[in-house]
Amino acid sequence: MKNNKGLSTVVTTLIIILLVLVAVGIIWGVVNNLLGKSSSTIETSTKCLDVDVRATKVVQGSNATVYNVTLSRSPSGDGEVGARLRFSDADGDTSESVNFGPMLGPFDKLTEDVDTNLANATSVEVLPYFKDESGQEKFCPSTTTFDFVLE
Repeated sequence: MKNNKGLSTVVTTLIIILLVLVAVGIIWGVVNNLLGKSSSTIETSTKCLDVDVRATKVVQGSNATVYNVTLSRSPSGDGEVGARLRFSDADGDTSESVNFGPMLGPFDKLTEDVDTNLANATSVEVLPYFKDESGQEKFCPSTTTFDFVLE
């Protein structure tokens, strides 16, 4: 009979090396996924630091649920920012968030008619957002509220 002891040591070593490579690949996949998610969150937070979008004027539009809203953006921050608006009335009822429409660049002051599902609103909350590379809205954590009286 032949002595196969040297051959089994080589096979065992190759199996251990293969298992280590598989483990490293699995760990790298998990770590890479976590780092990718964190970097997009950090990018959005960084963009939002200097952005200030505020409602400066709200008047009644063509009917009870349409409002003519003026938004202004501060000069700070890079790129264009969008805004969603959420209206509230005196009873605490809140509308669904509605897209303001055009994106705002630094120093922009724009006025648009916004159609909501809420009549007799008394305040509007402005929720600024950026669009990522895929066109998805990434909301900023800070919002502003503007109280108004309809005439």
